[in-house]
Amino acid sequence: MPKSKSLTNVHCIIRVSDETRSAALPLSAKLAEAASAYLGVTVIAPKAHIPFSLLGSSYVAPMMADLNQRALTEGEKLIVEAKAQIAASGLSAHVEMTHDVLEEAAARAVRAARATDVIVVDQPSAVLDVTGLILEEALFRSGRPVLVASPRCAPKGSFQRAVIAWDGSSHAARAVGDLMQVFPDIVQADIVVVSGEKALDRMLPGADVAHHLARKGIETKLVEKTVVGETVGAVLDRHAVETGADLIVMGGFGHSRFKEFLFGGVTVELTQTAHVPLFMAY
Repeated sequence: MPKSKSLTNVHCIIRVSDETRSAALPLSAKLAEAASAYLGVTVIAPKAHIPFSLLGSSYVAPMMADLNQRALTEGEKLIVEAKAQIAASGLSAHVEMTHDVLEEAAARAVRAARATDVIVVDQPSAVLDVTGLILEEALFRSGRPVLVASPRCAPKGSFQRAVIAWDGSSHAARAVGDLMQVFPDIVQADIVVVSGEKALDRMLPGADVAHHLARKGIETKLVEKTVVGETVGAVLDRHAVETGADLIVMGGFGHSRFKEFLFGGVTVELTQTAHVPLFMAY
């Protein structure tokens, strides 16, 4: 398979976590290796903040200091792991760690990642998982597309089959355009339109984007589904698994961010549960 010339820089942002091993790191390494791309890795070791208290600070400070030291120690282990994967793949790369309160660390990591083709992050495990803050910062502040790695599938070095969650929005259009730029090896795409979740009468029809991709030589299929007794995210995820798709493509946050996080939505659901990588743009 010829190597992609479009993917020249991949940036992976991972954080220290006791919960699960990072899926973003091996996926980033695979993509960079397949495309002979440069890999940047930023390890976030969150710094626990010591709340001000005249009565309790003397008790809290030692505990916070211990938590911060543990974060730094685990961060160093992640750096060793990342460098080992880089060495095994023969990649041109750099690895760095940032130790600060999570919001500041995420903002710093995303600023450094703006000069890249795609940012790769891990799935949050729940709405309140702080990994979601890294994803949100990357999606809204980087100006770059974001690839959310799924721990439920083995990492691949190239993507050929995509499921496009099409709602006709500008975010979805941007995601499709970015997909073609970052992963030009896509040869097959299902344009999935799910009715019953939002009004689509004023959106660009799925048939139009299917014709657009077909003119680029991509085999396209328009798939229309209706939500009955399940969520839109579940419909899209199941379709991706059943058709053997390599990734799901969608625009990020079709509703307002506040409403999406508060009441749930397709973006939040798929960033947590998708069985294949999720490619998003905003």
